Amino acid sequence: MSSAAAAWRYALACAAIGVTAACANASDASDAASASQVSGSTDRPSAEVCGDIDRIEKAVSEFGVTDISIIGQCTTVAIGTTLADDASGAETARRICTAAATVAYAGDITGISVAAADGSELAVGIDGAPCIGD
Repeated sequence: MSSAAAAWRYALACAAIGVTAACANASDASDAASASQVSGSTDRPSAEVCGDIDRIEKAVSEFGVTDISIIGQCTTVAIGTTLADDASGAETARRICTAAATVAYAGDITGISVAAADGSELAVGIDGAPCIGD
């Protein structure tokens, strides 16, 4: 076999690898664009994937909750409130956490965090333990 034939095979192999890599990158980019369009069109993850936010909302409906989201790869329920960062706010946050805990621990969810209006954490809960306030 001549060195010219080997050189051609090498060049063709490199070209094939380059085209495959370019196609894979283009495919990855279009998949990412599709995923962002899907996630952008959905307000919240499905109950099967991350827990049932609707059930959590119903459980805490008597409190001044402003936002409920599931974060941390579906492991934590984050609850935003209008509460002040004081003893009264911490007690109400503990009650919110306790109410959410009755329905929240499903799937991968293992924690609850309740935050004050300023974003400071007022209460936390972990699966299998009572919620505590700050």
